[in-house]
Amino acid sequence: MVETVNPRVASQKVGHVLWDGAITVSLRSWPRDPSTAFLVMTGAHDDSRSLPSLEVVAGWLNEVAEFGYSHIRTSAVAPSMQRVLRMVGFEVCQELSLLRATTPLHTNSARVVDLRPRKMRHFGGRMQESARAQILGVDTAAFGPKWALDAMSLRDALLATQRSRIFSMTNNRQCEGFIVVAHTGTAGFVQRLAVQPHLWHTGLGSLLLAHGLQWLERQDCEHVVVNTETSNVGALGLYKKFGFQVMPYELTVLERTTSEQAT
Repeated sequence: MVETVNPRVASQKVGHVLWDGAITVSLRSWPRDPSTAFLVMTGAHDDSRSLPSLEVVAGWLNEVAEFGYSHIRTSAVAPSMQRVLRMVGFEVCQELSLLRATTPLHTNSARVVDLRPRKMRHFGGRMQESARAQILGVDTAAFGPKWALDAMSLRDALLATQRSRIFSMTNNRQCEGFIVVAHTGTAGFVQRLAVQPHLWHTGLGSLLLAHGLQWLERQDCEHVVVNTETSNVGALGLYKKFGFQVMPYELTVLERTTSEQAT
């Protein structure tokens, strides 16, 4: 069966704001899947934020359905927001560990192999289309099509904070891995780290993470936060090597169909 999508969705360029309170909830299409709505919940990582009522959340579902989406998926949320969403029919589809490190960071202990043929590049808010395409290609290879970034979500990551940088490693003009780091005030974030699968366990991820964390330290960040799938033992080990510690609560991504009745 082929799903049809409302043309309003296909033409959607800017996130439609559903709610603007202690957290901000905006709507756009899930990267690479125009039939799935993406509820982008800014501030929902913080488990202490005040949350919308069940009636407000149920209203979101009606609005999403009017746009013609068949499914809804959220960004990563803290346990308090997860409880609200589950009460209106959402189910967990991804579990994420939240890790935090305080400065000074362990950036000099990274184990790397001989990476001299590679070249480190960095980008701010602007980059050539060819460079963006290569970065997104690495991201898809590393995370798979369901969880991969598209051009809009990469742009969102770069604009979500006060300042951000992308560091990429290239070899023969081909991107082999990249990291997105950002900060707002003294709070630093590792927003994305991806390496071509055939280069996993070579030290390339360690080198990229070291460069990103060193940049955050130069921005006078007092702490840095990152999340990764709870099942990703390799990534958890990498972050712990740099002094990150797992925080006491997890984040989750949730989803549901729009055809179900909100409960």
